[in-house]
Amino acid sequence: MKTSEVRRERERQRREEYRETILHAAEDVIIRKGYSAMTMDDVAREAQYSKATLYKYFPSKGELVFEILIHFFEDIRRKLEEIQAEGRPALEKLRKSVRMIIEFNAGKENISRVLLADRGILKILRVLAPGQGGPAAPADRRLAGLLRQKRREASEKGAEILEEGVAAGDFRPVDAGAALAFIDAALMGFAHNRTWFDRGADTGLSADTFFDFIMHGIGKKD
Repeated sequence: MKTSEVRRERERQRREEYRETILHAAEDVIIRKGYSAMTMDDVAREAQYSKATLYKYFPSKGELVFEILIHFFEDIRRKLEEIQAEGRPALEKLRKSVRMIIEFNAGKENISRVLLADRGILKILRVLAPGQGGPAAPADRRLAGLLRQKRREASEKGAEILEEGVAAGDFRPVDAGAALAFIDAALMGFAHNRTWFDRGADTGLSADTFFDFIMHGIGKKD
């Protein structure tokens, strides 16, 4: 690799590390204070960066929120890619994927509760519902589009595991996209209920129960 390429790669890694640190700092501040009460000064202090550095990566509180959500889906897609690459049957990949998502959501319960309850967040995310709350700024539309893209990329990885299982005979023939839509909706509802009503539930037992529920729908029938 050329010296210039090495330098560019190091710079890319440095930017990514800065971005990760800022996003985690913002999550911590939001959990403690709520989104509406959070300031960019708070995030800069939590990340131990200057405000100039913070604004270089994230020009506003609203963009920080979008990037936090985008980062959630990037993490899920990466974890699903790792599971998909493992040399195991699709049935076990699906089981592991379900457990991963339930555990991931459980790890994000604190910030999820804050984001769901803060009216300031709802104003920021109105761009995800066209026609609601007036015209959105171009930057918000761009970030909303990127959020949808990252969510779609994560979903596509899940669909590939289902398609692999159908092809191998592990699952009965189903439309992978339609089946995933139901599984995704059920997982979201499961996470929502756990966030508000059942935070002490054992994630391993919950994952096994949920997987059994899924297999009643797509499992191969003898």
